[in-house]
Amino acid sequence: MNISKIVQRLEEIENHTSGEGLQLINSLIEELIEIDLRLEKGFKEVLSKQKDDFLDKLFKDGIEDGIIGEA
Repeated sequence: MNISKIVQRLEEIENHTSGEGLQLINSLIEELIEIDLRLEKGFKEVLSKQKDDFLDKLFKDGIEDGIIGEA
């Protein structure tokens, strides 16, 4: 189960709750959304670095093998 599914289920519970329980659920939903956004940002940064490293390796190997120089 991912964070968005958990948030959906909490929202369903939230619709049937009132008082302090409603505030606690709302706070938890907000916290989960913040965590999800941070994780997504970190994941994108890691993928971007891996992509850059992969492209650098391809160019380096292509230059060393003469493939890029011939083109």
